[in-house]
Amino acid sequence: MNTAVRKSLLSEPPESGGMLFGWTVEQYHDLINCGGIPENPKTELIDGLLIWKDRAKAGEDPTTVGDRHRIAVTKLGQLAPQFLALRCFLQTQQPIAIPPNNEPEPDISVIRSAIDDYLDHPAGPTDTIFVLEVADSSLRRDLKVKLPIYALAMIPEYIVVDLQNNVILIHRRPEAEHYAEVIKLRSGDILELSAGGSNHVAVTVSSLLG
Repeated sequence: MNTAVRKSLLSEPPESGGMLFGWTVEQYHDLINCGGIPENPKTELIDGLLIWKDRAKAGEDPTTVGDRHRIAVTKLGQLAPQFLALRCFLQTQQPIAIPPNNEPEPDISVIRSAIDDYLDHPAGPTDTIFVLEVADSSLRRDLKVKLPIYALAMIPEYIVVDLQNNVILIHRRPEAEHYAEVIKLRSGDILELSAGGSNHVAVTVSSLLG
């Protein structure tokens, strides 16, 4: 288990909702399949901990979903047909299995191949073209906790829509627990979302920042 990530999670305030179990991805799936725990769309497995997703506006009730977060995720979800046309697919708040201890459910991920190829298992790091988190109250977790998980898994691109600072951060070239390249986009720029190879789907930064 990644001690640095674990300490980072445990140092978060209680309202972030960590429940200390230390599960592996396999144990987590077994517990859900046998009815030991309910499958809950509001939680995700991070470094062996079952963690409440944080989609709130900074400073507001952490159990709520911020309006800007909701709108950004909805607009990104509307791009799904464009990815299907490029022989990959966009999924919203669905799991990426990163054994042994992580199964995050990023706000957006784009996955290689066809949806039906994953009927009996979630996508893994080698299946994933990029992951994207819309970050408001969750900004610290997305940059300090999830980033090293994605980098260690060698997910090639990690995008953070930073609603606190009104920028989009594109992380590329994973190396150990970080990404060697970080690009910052602002309103007026165009975000080109990779669909694999030289294919991209474009969206304006201003449409996501609101």
